[in-house]
Amino acid sequence: MIRRQLFFLFIVASAVSLAADGRVTPWLVLDAGVSAAFMPVIQLLAFFLIWRVRIRRARATASDTLGFLDGNAPWLWWWCAFAVVVAFVPPRSLGPWTTLMWVSVPVPFAWSAARDVRWLRLGYGRTSRQALMDVCVLRAVTWGAGIAYFYGIAIWYLQVPSVMAWWRA
Repeated sequence: MIRRQLFFLFIVASAVSLAADGRVTPWLVLDAGVSAAFMPVIQLLAFFLIWRVRIRRARATASDTLGFLDGNAPWLWWWCAFAVVVAFVPPRSLGPWTTLMWVSVPVPFAWSAARDVRWLRLGYGRTSRQALMDVCVLRAVTWGAGIAYFYGIAIWYLQVPSVMAWWRA
């Protein structure tokens, strides 16, 4: 389970390194990996929340968790495609390609959600409605926490200097 999450994190960090510098460098991969390390943590916490609150089974086993993490496959493919685009398209020509990549985000989002719904229905006997609700809660927790994390950091660095300047005045 940990190897799978580290592999996913490595792919994301490598793609970010390629996008930032045009090549994969150890320092940028490490920096991007540390910056994105919250993703697997939040995802697993959301999974265990759903497991306890919605599914109400005893304990989640490693196979339960691995089954859930299989839903990351569409995102893995998306990040690989992103890495290929930023690796082979010259930086000056990248504008339309990055727009295309961002427009394509709903594809892995929907594909991943469909995989998760199917996994919950087949593996745990959830009805379609229950599985869809579980996945909606999962997405709300993970994406909400991720957005709060990134904007929280940005707001912190934007607001702290102005607050400090206000106190000095």
